[in-house]
Amino acid sequence: MKNKARKIIKRTGKEKFEDIRKWYRYQFFGNAKVSVYGERKIYNANIANISLSGIGLYSERSIGKGKKVKIRIIFIDKDGNVRENTATGKVDWQEKFKNIYLIGIFFDEELNVNNQPELMKHLTWLINTYKWPQPYKDQRIAVV
Repeated sequence: MKNKARKIIKRTGKEKFEDIRKWYRYQFFGNAKVSVYGERKIYNANIANISLSGIGLYSERSIGKGKKVKIRIIFIDKDGNVRENTATGKVDWQEKFKNIYLIGIFFDEELNVNNQPELMKHLTWLINTYKWPQPYKDQRIAVV
């Protein structure tokens, strides 16, 4: 995680990291097909986590920090059906770890039922079934 997502607190000579994101991140199994605007390449990636505001990916190839992207999010729903929704965003950060790239993409707009109906239905089911926290850390009224 980058410093945008963490705040460093120093007490008695020790550093402690605190997550200061406004949205909860959920572990999410799925695949992403990422295309960069103005390029013909499609990057295949595994989804590490997702929130209403962004997605964390594992990719074998570098996409490039700051690039504007379209993401096809592909996953299996609770009934075993393959589902797909798309979102757009910007690569916020990228870090190489051994032979893989950890990539954080910030969506252009929060996920919502109008633009990503299948994904929101699945996230709602996951949150309710596993009693995960509601999406917003700042105590806004939950939408799911």
